Amino acid sequence: MYRRALETFDHAGEGGSLDRALTLENIAVVLRAQARYAESEKLHREALPKLEELTGPASLATARAVSNLAALYWSSGKLEQAEPLALRAETAFHDLPGAGQAERSPNRLILASIYLKQHRYTDAENVLRDTVEGADGVNTVTAYCNLSAAALGLGDYPRAEAYSRRAIESAQRDLPARHPLAAVGLNNLAQACRFQGKYLEAESYYRQAIGIWEDAHGAQHPDFARGLMNLAALYHDRGRESGAEDLYTRAAEILEHSLGKHNAEALVARNELADVLRAERRYTESEKLSLATLAAMQEAFRAGDPRLIRAQANYNRLKEDRTRLVPAKKVKVQTLR
Repeated sequence: MYRRALETFDHAGEGGSLDRALTLENIAVVLRAQARYAESEKLHREALPKLEELTGPASLATARAVSNLAALYWSSGKLEQAEPLALRAETAFHDLPGAGQAERSPNRLILASIYLKQHRYTDAENVLRDTVEGADGVNTVTAYCNLSAAALGLGDYPRAEAYSRRAIESAQRDLPARHPLAAVGLNNLAQACRFQGKYLEAESYYRQAIGIWEDAHGAQHPDFARGLMNLAALYHDRGRESGAEDLYTRAAEILEHSLGKHNAEALVARNELADVLRAERRYTESEKLSLATLAAMQEAFRAGDPRLIRAQANYNRLKEDRTRLVPAKKVKVQTLR
C-alpha cells in the first residue's frame, strides 16, 4: 500500500513533497521488520535529509526518522552507528515542546535495547525504569521484555522471571494473539527458567517462542534464528548434542543469509557449533571451525567482550580434551602390544 502511494505521488509530480518523504520512511520501517536491512537503510537515508529539509533538523518528523534509523542499525547489529542516533533522537524529543512520554518512549526503548546488546545492563535498566511508568500497549510489553533481559544479564534470574511473566501478561491483555513481542517474553522466561534449572519449563517456553516467531516472520528471520540458538544452548547444556548441532547449523545459516557471514551473531552460532562438535568428539572438525570463528571474532569484538571470552574458553576446552585423548591412545597401543 505504501508503494502504491509512492507511485501516486511520483505520478502527480509530488516527488519533493513531505507526504512522499514520510511514505519512504514508512516503507523503510516495514522493510526493517522483514529483516530486509540493506533496502531499509537505503530508503531511510533517502527520507531523512528530505525530512530535515522540509520540517527542520529539530522537528518531530526528523526526530522520529533519526530514531527509526537507530532502530535499523540496532536490528542489524551496527551498534556503533545506532547509539549516537538514538541519543540524538532522545535529545530532540526532550527539547520538543509537544513531545510527551508517548513520543519519547519508543526511542528510549531503542536506546535501552542498544545498551543491552552492548552488555551495559545497568544503563539499560536506568532508561527502562523511567520508561515503563506511563507506557502502554506495545511499549509496556517491550519495556518489561527489556527489563527481563537486563536482569538476565546481571544474573538475577528470579527477577528476570518476574519481569518476563509481566511482559507475557501485558501481551495477552493488550496485543493481538501470537504477537511477536509475546515471543520475546516467552524466550526471556525460558532463559530465566533454564538458568534456574527448570529445564522442562524452559524447553516448552522456547518452543512456544520459536513457533510464534516462525508464524509472524517466517523461518528465515533473525528472530527465529535467535530462538533456535537459545534452544540449542539448552540442548548443549543437557548433553543432547545431535539436536544442538542441527539447531546451531540452521541458526547460523539463517543469520549469515540475512545479516552477513561475518555478522557477530552468525559468528557466535558457528563458534557454539564448534563446541558441540567437541562434545561429540569430532575434534578435527571442531578445531577447524573454532579457529576460524575465533579469529573472526577477535577482529569483530572488543577485548573483554563476553562472547569473545566464551569463544576462547570453548577453544581451551577443546585443547584440554585433545590433550587427554593422546595419553589414552598411548595406553591402548601399549596394551595391544
